[in-house]
Amino acid sequence: MQKKVSNLNFLVVLTHYYFITFFAWLILGPLLGDRWWWLFLLNSFSIYFFFLLPLPLIVAILTRKRSLAIGVSAIFIIGFFLYGELFLPSLAQIKKTGTQLTVMTFNTLGFNTESDGVIASVRASGANIVAFQELNPEIAAAIEDELLEEYPYQILDPKIGVIGMGLISQYPLEKREYRLKGRWVGDPQLLKVDWLGRKITVINFHAIPPGSILNFENLARTTKERNRQIQELLSFVKSREEPMVVLGDLNVSEHNDAYKILSAILQDAWRKKGWGFGHTFPGAVSPGSSRPAMAGIPLTPKWLIRLDYVFCSTQWQVESASLGEWDEVSDHRPVKATISLER
Repeated sequence: MQKKVSNLNFLVVLTHYYFITFFAWLILGPLLGDRWWWLFLLNSFSIYFFFLLPLPLIVAILTRKRSLAIGVSAIFIIGFFLYGELFLPSLAQIKKTGTQLTVMTFNTLGFNTESDGVIASVRASGANIVAFQELNPEIAAAIEDELLEEYPYQILDPKIGVIGMGLISQYPLEKREYRLKGRWVGDPQLLKVDWLGRKITVINFHAIPPGSILNFENLARTTKERNRQIQELLSFVKSREEPMVVLGDLNVSEHNDAYKILSAILQDAWRKKGWGFGHTFPGAVSPGSSRPAMAGIPLTPKWLIRLDYVFCSTQWQVESASLGEWDEVSDHRPVKATISLER
């Protein structure tokens, strides 16, 4: 009996530490953003505070402590406020007078040589425009060979490794004479698209990754560099008046600074019309995958975080957002969205 009481007391102490950490993040996250490496990590994986909530709930029930019950209730309400809309049917009415455009972004994994899955994913998406990150020569050649009839307009810049980029379209497109500064993973593509007689701009980007979460100095450095990159991208977006679509791999979650910078001006299609958490990373344990593994055995579950996004300017109305068909080789899942403009 004494051992059970001791174990329960230990769980109560852990629950208090959980509360302290959560409410510290809740205050410091919005105030300080990703200023320190540990705050960057808390922001990146803050969603897991809510995944852990059943354990404090059990402790509160077993101990019948009012303070624990209040803490659990408060965190549940905050979680519902932050994520509840992703699991509720949208009450907004869709205007059916607009002309629809479906777009998709897909980080195909730079070391992926299995093109069949990528081609199948594109075809299954029904997308009018598809942006690729980590596009290598093998996948690019397959896209040219197999998708040219469906996507006659292609600007592909494949590279060995992870820095290749590419975009294919069913509508005429051309490069913009503008280069975003910064040390991106592959040069961002800024493209003009002639969409049914209307000029729109599409941007394909791949932000710098955090690197190893155990290298705290590197986390701080890459956070600053990524924020500079996104500020540069945002400056271009704000300088243009035409409808804008921004597709790519942001390499952080929605509670990190880079996301907050971009979403202050642009709409996140998933937040508007997606269902569920929409996590896109990590996927397969493939050669070159960022999912940690030992002897081919994954050390983490799949789909822990959302890194891949479809953003659009406020002229668009987001009609739907969903995960694309996964090729089972990449460590990312594609994301697609249907958006519309009134004609």
